[in-house]
Amino acid sequence: MRQASVTIAVTRRQLLGAVAALIFGPGAALAAHGASPLKVVEMTIVDAPPGKVWAVVADFAHADWLPGVARVEASGDDVPDQARRRLIMADGGVIEELLTKRDAERRMLGVHREGDDVKRLPATNYTALITLRPAEDGKTQVEWKARFYRGYPNNDPPPELNDDVAIAAVTAMQRAFLAALKAKVEGR
Repeated sequence: MRQASVTIAVTRRQLLGAVAALIFGPGAALAAHGASPLKVVEMTIVDAPPGKVWAVVADFAHADWLPGVARVEASGDDVPDQARRRLIMADGGVIEELLTKRDAERRMLGVHREGDDVKRLPATNYTALITLRPAEDGKTQVEWKARFYRGYPNNDPPPELNDDVAIAAVTAMQRAFLAALKAKVEGR
């Protein structure tokens, strides 16, 4: 009788993780995998009904209300995974984004930042989901949730690209975005 042979493919990272787990315990195996995804959730209340806030948030091609944006170049007719925008910044930099979700009924908009500039934002693979919900007295609760990685994807990041710096930078950016949205909608 002939026996079947089995080939097992193991990546170097998997092998190193397994060896680290055997030598140093299970926590070491996790460390062998590099950066973990990070998350920041910021919220604000806008003194306007959800429809009015959605009109601003959902207008993907006209995000010139975002802090530091001088103008926007857009394509793709607001179709998820096709619509793209280039945020031309006042300092001459460019940020490129892809529309990943647009749900008018649930008032949700998803955006993925394409290309990472860790000097501008010390984080990589930034993806955000903006969700609007009715609040008391005809106001709107805006939730800006982001998922990203620190600016340095491997183990032992330099201090300027570690988890804490990435979280602080994304938190500050999202707070500024929410303040700008609030000012735009409320007419301040």
